[in-house]
Amino acid sequence: MRSANKTPIAELLSDHSGKSSAPLRVAVVGAGAIGCYLGTMLAQSSDLELIFIGRERMALEAAAYGLTAQDLDGACYQIASPCVYTEYEALRTVQLVLVTVKALDLQSLLPRLTRYLSADALVVAMQNGLAIAPLYQQFLSQPVLRAIVPFNVVKISPGFYARTTGADMIWQQSDDPRIQAVLMQLSHQGIQSKQVDDIKAAEFGKLMLNLNNAINALSDLPLQQQLLQRPYRLVLAAAIKELLELCRRLNISSYSYTSIPNRFIPLLLQTPDWLFKRLAKKMLAISPDARSSMWDDIQAGKATEIDFLNGAVVTLAEQLKLDAPVNRLLRQLVKRKEQGEPIRLCLLHAKQLLQEARRGGRH
Repeated sequence: MRSANKTPIAELLSDHSGKSSAPLRVAVVGAGAIGCYLGTMLAQSSDLELIFIGRERMALEAAAYGLTAQDLDGACYQIASPCVYTEYEALRTVQLVLVTVKALDLQSLLPRLTRYLSADALVVAMQNGLAIAPLYQQFLSQPVLRAIVPFNVVKISPGFYARTTGADMIWQQSDDPRIQAVLMQLSHQGIQSKQVDDIKAAEFGKLMLNLNNAINALSDLPLQQQLLQRPYRLVLAAAIKELLELCRRLNISSYSYTSIPNRFIPLLLQTPDWLFKRLAKKMLAISPDARSSMWDDIQAGKATEIDFLNGAVVTLAEQLKLDAPVNRLLRQLVKRKEQGEPIRLCLLHAKQLLQEARRGGRH
């Protein structure tokens, strides 16, 4: 029988004697757009106690403005006085850790976590890229689960984060009540999730979507505007084909985050603009101002995730003694742009990139 004074989340977190449990203490490590958005949504439940680990600038901003998360329908949820720490000491009493830093930051972050996490803490890795969990296991003895965030979140103003695209979150299958409590609260806030056993397929499917990040960053255009121009889509189609060929060689069936199978996406991307606009309404149902996180990183003068995205395709191809010329060229261009070169992938350059990739692929 359900206790009248317990929420469903509280029931999940109570012990077998039926005694009420204290709120689940959850830490978001890496308080960027995704971390702040998810943390704010989770903090709306009194059964979850959220803390954030971030840089001093983020802590000062949160203290001044609080945190606000805006969902796809325009509804806003707030934390007036978020608990933001700049030191990792606060992790000692945490039961669940959501790590939302970029993949390239893990090498420096994970050794710090080892010093503060309790032995029974559960860690959730939310990075883009392949083979992320093994990287955690090099440093941590705690259990590590994967979760994938396929939607885009943008920072509108200080402390204000808005979700701009749809799609369900993907979580590695787990019956742990801490994970179930988080999934329940996310669902209550309109963030649906799916649990899957084959997390590798989900990683490859997300990587396929992320191959556009480089093209978007190089085009210097909003995502919607970039996708509506066929030369950019042809580059993306070619990059995806390289990844799909690797999946075929490895016998990996990549998870599809869209309504059509992944193998048909290059065909969709190659259609004329007028037809693509009709067929890809869901793909284009994004904020007109939304851009990729890689574009954000370049504008902020930060290193990008290119080695974990297009670079991962190149590395995997090399391991199979194959070539991925389109992804290789995209990685090279982003690396140059990171160094401050005024590179912009215009429509003509997009066509030239494909021509150069075809020539390089024949060597």
